[in-house]
Amino acid sequence: MARQIIIIDDNVSDSDEMKRLLQGFGADIFQSLRIGSAKEYLTQFKMGDIVICDFKLADGNVIELIEWLDQKNIGCSVFVITDVETVADAVASFRAGAKDYINKRLIRELLIPKIKTLIGKDDDTDFPLLFSRKSDGCIRAYSAAHVVAPTNLNVMIIGESGVGKEPLAHEIYEVSQRCDKPYVRVDCGTLHYLAQNQNSKQSLTLLDAVAAQFRKAQGGTVILDNIQQLSPDMQSIILHVIANCKQSPRIIATASPDITEMVIEGGFLSALFYKIKEFTISLPPLRECQDDIMLLADFYLRHYNQEFRKQVRRFDASAQREMRAHSWTGNIRELKHVVRVAVLKSRGEIITPKELDFDTPSTGAHVQFKLKTGDEKNKITAAIAHADGNLTKAANLLGISLHTLREKRKKHGLI
Repeated sequence: MARQIIIIDDNVSDSDEMKRLLQGFGADIFQSLRIGSAKEYLTQFKMGDIVICDFKLADGNVIELIEWLDQKNIGCSVFVITDVETVADAVASFRAGAKDYINKRLIRELLIPKIKTLIGKDDDTDFPLLFSRKSDGCIRAYSAAHVVAPTNLNVMIIGESGVGKEPLAHEIYEVSQRCDKPYVRVDCGTLHYLAQNQNSKQSLTLLDAVAAQFRKAQGGTVILDNIQQLSPDMQSIILHVIANCKQSPRIIATASPDITEMVIEGGFLSALFYKIKEFTISLPPLRECQDDIMLLADFYLRHYNQEFRKQVRRFDASAQREMRAHSWTGNIRELKHVVRVAVLKSRGEIITPKELDFDTPSTGAHVQFKLKTGDEKNKITAAIAHADGNLTKAANLLGISLHTLREKRKKHGLI
């Protein structure tokens, strides 16, 4: 059966243009000038169908419509459109449960591709990282992303490994005025490795390699992924390249939460830090987003049902309790793995605690990283690698303070 889409907008020309753009998606498209008259159609909608609604209409607003849909248990996806964007309206829309909040000027560039994704690529595993989140921290982060996206400010996205920093960076690019220009991702972990293993003759080559990546962007966007992993030499090289770019790209950097402390302690160049950090967005860890845990788990359950051709319907109450109590050190990346294995192991329609194979213990440090005299250097190196370069997370794994970890790194020549 075809998907259903309803456009609720009192601007007839805008509504007709959206309908034209949506034709060819294989969906049944309805139009309404008012929320009241749209409800007759909406009683026939189901999970997977789509509502596109102007934020404010003569007979109500989209928040009231979403509340009505919830009361009627109509689980469709709501996209909010508007002529005038405000942070307050964006936050209210996301908090109510809207999938997105989009300026009408960006219908073609932003709304249509997202609806195409929703209709044609149900297996897009990054989708719930940006949409359908209920926790306050994620709503604030996503609202902030939409506020800064149309500007030319450089952006720093801070969060633990696995929280969805790179998908959010790409979302900012997609909404920006540079979305028609190149998008270049630079893995700072790789740059760190190259810098550590270079000799004096290779310094110029490394500088040229970084400069080439920035030239490739041609005034578009450069994503510096995990900048906390950059060596001091690479930090200097990148700062030099930025200062000498003829056609400066926009920079969106992702970093672990300890990046600010690295600047204070001299481990990261303040000049580069403040050049990139013109606008900051913080993504909370999954353990602080209780409202999102089962929402994401249910999404991935449906996704992995398709992969393994299973018909698992839900997690039982005990499994849900364990998932909410788990620390999720690996964040969304770990949750995806746990759900994938649980679906694979399940022999029925319901997942129980015995199918849950958590990557990390719920509390305490990893036993495998417990420091012992003689192998301290190897344990520290392994913990930092396991934490994807996040020193705060590595210190927690080792059961020591961040200050002690830094001192031990100096002692063993790891800095």
